[in-house]
Amino acid sequence: MARKTEEMKIKNLILILASFVLFVQCDSPHFYQKQESVKDNWNKNSAVNYQFEVKDTAAKYDFFLLSRNNNQYPYSNLYLFTRLVTPKGEEFTDTLQYYLAFQDGEWVGKGNSLKELYLLYRENVSLKDTGTYKLSVWHGMREDNITGIEDLSLIVDKKSQNERTK
Repeated sequence: MARKTEEMKIKNLILILASFVLFVQCDSPHFYQKQESVKDNWNKNSAVNYQFEVKDTAAKYDFFLLSRNNNQYPYSNLYLFTRLVTPKGEEFTDTLQYYLAFQDGEWVGKGNSLKELYLLYRENVSLKDTGTYKLSVWHGMREDNITGIEDLSLIVDKKSQNERTK
């Protein structure tokens, strides 16, 4: 009887530890992260849209776009147009250029058939208003439709107090 009770305690402990590990692994290290598919056929009039809530205006934030392209992408660079709208309706637009391949044609990102590349969008940003921020992203290539870009993610990292004072 004592042996069965001991075995039950061990099984319960293992179950609790496994649940904890699973919970911790599912928790994103980012303040905000969302992936949007463009399904390998991105039309220049189709914006990829994100929205995130900000409650801490004392913090600083870093913004990244994570591009995932396959080997069918025909260019070495990618132009993006962005529009960031604050909770009060202020708009900030940018035209961005990123290099996805070296001059010799080798892809810059990580991966085999699908290349991932972190693209710095904005760094060390103070967001002065609480509420919902909206970011729209369009491709700015000369063709109406581009192939080879699978998806685009927005990643927002909130800097810790130590990182803000550096």
